[in-house]
Amino acid sequence: MFDKTAETAAWYTEDGLETDVVLSSRVRIARNIDGFRFPLTIKADDAERVQSLVFDAFNHQEHPEQYQIIQMSNLDVLGRLILSERGVLEPDSGNEHWRGIIVRNDGVLSVTVNMEDHVRIAAFSSGLSLFSCGKSTASVEDLLQKKLSFSTMPGFGYLSSGLFSTGTGIKASAIVCLSGLAMNGLLERVIRDFLAKGFILQGYYGQRNGISLGCLYQIANLSASSGDSDSQLSVLNQAVTKLVELERKSRSELLRSRPTIVEDSVFRAIVTAKYARLLPLSEAIDLIHRIKLGLNLDLIKGIANHDLTALLYRIQNAHLRFVISNNTIIIEEELISEETRMDRLRAMIIQEVLKDADIKERR
Repeated sequence: MFDKTAETAAWYTEDGLETDVVLSSRVRIARNIDGFRFPLTIKADDAERVQSLVFDAFNHQEHPEQYQIIQMSNLDVLGRLILSERGVLEPDSGNEHWRGIIVRNDGVLSVTVNMEDHVRIAAFSSGLSLFSCGKSTASVEDLLQKKLSFSTMPGFGYLSSGLFSTGTGIKASAIVCLSGLAMNGLLERVIRDFLAKGFILQGYYGQRNGISLGCLYQIANLSASSGDSDSQLSVLNQAVTKLVELERKSRSELLRSRPTIVEDSVFRAIVTAKYARLLPLSEAIDLIHRIKLGLNLDLIKGIANHDLTALLYRIQNAHLRFVISNNTIIIEEELISEETRMDRLRAMIIQEVLKDADIKERR
C-alpha cells in the first residue's frame, strides 16, 4: 500500500533557497473538530467518526487521486518507519484502526488523523521555504473547512491538545547544518542566544561529543499563542536567516584561520565516502556533513547541496530496507546479515551520487 509514496515522494531531491545551510523547512498546523474529545481521551467509536469525516473530506475534493488515504492498522511496519524517517510520523505513533495518515503522492503534504490532535497538516520543502509551506498547509485547511468545523475559543484561537500549539496551531521548523559554528566552538553560545529569544534550537540526530551528529540542528518556534500565523512564520524566518548569516561567517573564518585542518577533514571524508565498502549510518551522516562543508567552502566540486540533502533521507535504514525488499540492486552474497547488507547498499548509493565529485586544489 505504501509503495507508491516510497518511490515518488522526493521533495527533498529538489533545490531550494539557502541550501548551503538550510536543508529543509516544515510547517505543521494542529486542528481539532468541534464536538469531539482530544484523541488522548476520545472513545473509539468517536475516533472512528472523526476519521470518517476527515477521510470523506479528502475523498470528495477535486483531485482525490493525488492522495493516499490509509488507516494506520493497514500501514505496514516498513511504511511506518519510512514516514518516521521523513518526519511525517512520530516513531511511537499508534497503529489503532481509528488513526490515519493521508499523504500526497509527491510527499510534500501529509495529514495525520487522531494522533495528538484530530488533524495535523504538514508541508515540507527543500531549503528555506517557510512561507511556501505555510500556504500549502492553509490550502489543505481550507479544503477541510468546507466539510468540518474546527474548535476555537475567543481570546485563545484554535484549541489543541498541547498548550504551546493553542493559538494559531502552527509549529514551524527548519533543519540547518551548522558545521562552521560547531568546529569554531561557537555553537553552544548560539544555541543559548536563540533559546533566550524564544526559539527551540536542538540537535536533529543523536549527540556525539556534545554536538549533534552531522552538525544537523532543528530550529522551531516555541509557542503558537503570540500573533497571527504570518507574523509567527516571519519571526522564525528572520531567525533562520540570522543563523544562515552566522554559519556562513563562521565557515569563512574557519577556512581563513585553519585551512589545513579543514582540508584534511573534508578530503578524508570524500575519499572515505567514495571508496568505503561498508558505511554504517552514523559514519555516513558524518561524512556527508564534512563533504557539504567542503562544497560550500569551494573545496569540493561535482556535487550540489540538494544532492547531499537527498542522501540523508535515502541512506536511512527503512529506505534501504525498501530498496533491498524490492530486489532492485545486487549485493555480494558473502554479506549475509541485514545490517551488513544495509551498510553495503548505503556505501553504493553514496558513491553513485558522488561519482562526479572531486577535490578542488587550493589556489
